Amino acid sequence: MDGTWIRQMKPALTHYLNRFSDCFRRKGTQAHIPVYVQGQLSNLDRKSVEPIALAAGIPVRTLQEFLAQYGCRST
Repeated sequence: MDGTWIRQMKPALTHYLNRFSDCFRRKGTQAHIPVYVQGQLSNLDRKSVEPIALAAGIPVRTLQEFLAQYGCRST
């Protein structure tokens, strides 16, 4: 998987992720889903919150709070 493939798949990924938009009350919150998923699919050396947020140009704390509130939790 490389950057070209991800760019080609972006419309399909956006369409798929839009199916989950009603899970979030605010549009600002909805915007974090594609940022995080694209970061995970990117060619970043580290796939943690900080490099993903910095690459997307959003505050690190914003993405951290999104994942803390809506991310998967282990039992």
